[in-house]
Amino acid sequence: MIESRIVGGRYLLLDELDRRGFGRSRRAEDRITGRIVAVTEIAMPADGSARERLLAEVRAAGRLRHPGIVGVLDLVTGRAADGRMHEYLVTEHPDARPLSRAGDGDGPLPARRVAAVGRDALAALRAVHAEGRTHGGLDPECVLLTPDGRGVVTDIGLARAVGRRGPDPAAFAPPERADTPAADLWSLGAVLHHATGGRVQPGSPLAQAITGLTAPDPAERIGPDDADALLERAARPRPSGGDLGRNRPILLVVAGLLLLAVVAMVAWVVL
Repeated sequence: MIESRIVGGRYLLLDELDRRGFGRSRRAEDRITGRIVAVTEIAMPADGSARERLLAEVRAAGRLRHPGIVGVLDLVTGRAADGRMHEYLVTEHPDARPLSRAGDGDGPLPARRVAAVGRDALAALRAVHAEGRTHGGLDPECVLLTPDGRGVVTDIGLARAVGRRGPDPAAFAPPERADTPAADLWSLGAVLHHATGGRVQPGSPLAQAITGLTAPDPAERIGPDDADALLERAARPRPSGGDLGRNRPILLVVAGLLLLAVVAMVAWVVL
């Protein structure tokens, strides 16, 4: 059992969360407000200017307000279990788990659910871009999935401050190694491909969205409007009749033509 302790003079650390992004994350209680928050112990690089970069990113992220973005609340310095001083990022604590582990035990997520989460993440990124910012490090640890199926985005700007984290950070970095909105869209495409387990129906709207978002040349990458339209199509529920339901208008036309042909033949015989 993890020993509880207070950091920053107010955050009582509780149980560990199922996240392995930029450091160990734990659920915590704000002893002043009584609110339950998430506290992440940031693994800081040896670079002496890292804290200044982190503080600048936290300030910028703290000004973002969007239902698809996990709000940043505080940054405090506290003594870790090893006795050294560490940085602790305090954020909202949504009831959610990382997309990287959303399909554990059940295989990859269904394509429709991946597309719906992709739309949520895209909306969050568009809100970030509208403020003149970028995420700069989107990966499956940064997209959280709530029990009701919504996707929320966290860790905005942290990769710029302390570097990308994770078992394979290069897998979700765009080929141009830039920090632009187009680079964020490439990372989103890579995240969606990862969420499907690499198994997506060729030619489907989701496949088109992933291919368009991950085009190597940023100039050939689809924009957020086209991506949203494709993901919206991919997220639509299947008609209750399956293929029959989708083809019902065609079948009705064919049936009508056949009926007309029968009527014409009967009339010809009678006359």
